[in-house]
Amino acid sequence: MEADVNLAIKKANEKRELYNPDNVSPFPFENIERGRKDLEIIYTNLLEDKISGAISYNKDNDSFSIYINRSKPKTRQYFTVAHELGHLFLHSEFIKSEEIMIDGEGTLDGGRTLFRLDDAIGTKLEIEANNFAASLIMPEDLVRDAWGKVGDVKECAEIFNVSVVAMAIRLEKLGLAND
Repeated sequence: MEADVNLAIKKANEKRELYNPDNVSPFPFENIERGRKDLEIIYTNLLEDKISGAISYNKDNDSFSIYINRSKPKTRQYFTVAHELGHLFLHSEFIKSEEIMIDGEGTLDGGRTLFRLDDAIGTKLEIEANNFAASLIMPEDLVRDAWGKVGDVKECAEIFNVSVVAMAIRLEKLGLAND
């Protein structure tokens, strides 16, 4: 089954319009958390250093928890929040199913957990979540504008609160920078 990148981008743009109507960067994740009473974002030290973040579903109160490894660099934490939100908005039924475990095994708070590993294999769900995250926090229009003004990967990365690697990938996908 092939990843639906277009759906991920479309969904990210919808959520951006809903939760970031002023189109500011960095993305105001607190707007999503405030707008969704079934979501909590928790910054904590995760047991394994390879885990950047995780999303779990709690059947008892029909809610989701996103766990972000606060031992990771701030830019990694920021992208990971967006990535886990991608799983929430694109894959909530998979997370609820209790039959799917992606990028590792384990549970948090007694529910099934979808992990985001540093060395994750590019599965369909991971590709979709990564494209959602990139589109949410590095929207094409803002990236094109920033690139036109500064033309420097490091400066653009700082504007969008992401790593230089994440920005380089985004610029390449948008056809703005080569190698």
